[in-house]
Amino acid sequence: MSDPYTLIQQCIDRAVAAEQERFRFRRSLHDTLPNLHRSIQLPQRDAPLHLTCFVIRYIQVIPAWMQQLESLCEAGGLDFRPVRELIAHSFSEVPERQPHEHGLGSILDEAYLAHRTMEEINDRLQPRCGTPLLPMDSMIANLVVRELLGETLSCQLDDLSELLLRRFEPGELDPEHLVSLILCKQRFEETPGEWPDFAHHMQIDLRPPSLRYQLDTSH
Repeated sequence: MSDPYTLIQQCIDRAVAAEQERFRFRRSLHDTLPNLHRSIQLPQRDAPLHLTCFVIRYIQVIPAWMQQLESLCEAGGLDFRPVRELIAHSFSEVPERQPHEHGLGSILDEAYLAHRTMEEINDRLQPRCGTPLLPMDSMIANLVVRELLGETLSCQLDDLSELLLRRFEPGELDPEHLVSLILCKQRFEETPGEWPDFAHHMQIDLRPPSLRYQLDTSH
């Protein structure tokens, strides 16, 4: 059997290559952008291009982030394999389901599932570590992608993420594993370039609601 991360990387490479060849996802954004929630703030110049680059970056970081999260879990004596295998399986099925439509759009739901699962694992381990396990915040990126996917599909993927996490239920960390995990985390923090806040870097952000809007929606 192929390495799960190799399968994920191959699927991502095919999707990115398809977009670079046909620009299908970028063209679709011309119809999508007017319907995005008004809180999503994009660069005014060539917003479809910026959003496409953001989505590519969102997808491309998954193998590296997952591998580093797995290293942290292993240091803490936690079994990450069920999560890794199920996410890899979801990626590997994409070309079979959509052999002629493979591209960024067809892989975005798998990417969201991976990011949301990593976000939840981070949130569940943080109280045990006393600090965020992963030195990055994907909340804004996940909210933007959630808007692109639509509420119905996003909720289904959130539910699937919960099912994944039932197979990853960390108990109490013993002192030895906790120290090992924290030391491993410190090594990753020495290379902050591996954990970019790429949404902010690419000028994609969430605009806070105005006070007037809050008052209007509070009734």
